[in-house]
Amino acid sequence: DIVIYAADGSVIPPETINWNTEEAVRYLFRQNPGRMNAMSSVKINFPNPHAVYMHDTPQQSVFSQLMRFESSGCVRVQNVRDLIVWLARDTPGWDRATLEQVIAARTRKDVDLVNPVPLHFTYLSAWATDPTVVQFRDDIYHLDGSAQLAMNDLQTTAYSAGEQASADLPY
Repeated sequence: DIVIYAADGSVIPPETINWNTEEAVRYLFRQNPGRMNAMSSVKINFPNPHAVYMHDTPQQSVFSQLMRFESSGCVRVQNVRDLIVWLARDTPGWDRATLEQVIAARTRKDVDLVNPVPLHFTYLSAWATDPTVVQFRDDIYHLDGSAQLAMNDLQTTAYSAGEQASADLPY
């Protein structure tokens, strides 16, 4: 269930593409929403320079795994529908029933939030669970010791006027 788009947004039938040439890399490939989509039913965009977003997953079993580094850099969210309902709580016309209807219809619906929500991610490979126990995990992103993570280099990013987080329902 993948749709191929040209630069102008028109849909390209796959049988018209010469897959043995550079032509194929010029197109945008978009997987239709649904249970087999790698991101499942929703995608939550937020301003960031890395094109990272939060999304659902059809593989809910990953949330019960201790090591769950299955993603390509974006953030899988458990109970994402609850998060969407909370994010859109002040957005007129958006409630759990509306969300479920949009997902069931498998149509894309962009939702601009009325009230922006600050979002912060913290990357930890070591932490204390009590005064005598320190937990250590593999540094899968190789950021331990990075100046990028040093507190004196910390820069906060806030929404600028008119910029809001949005949710693509379904993705």
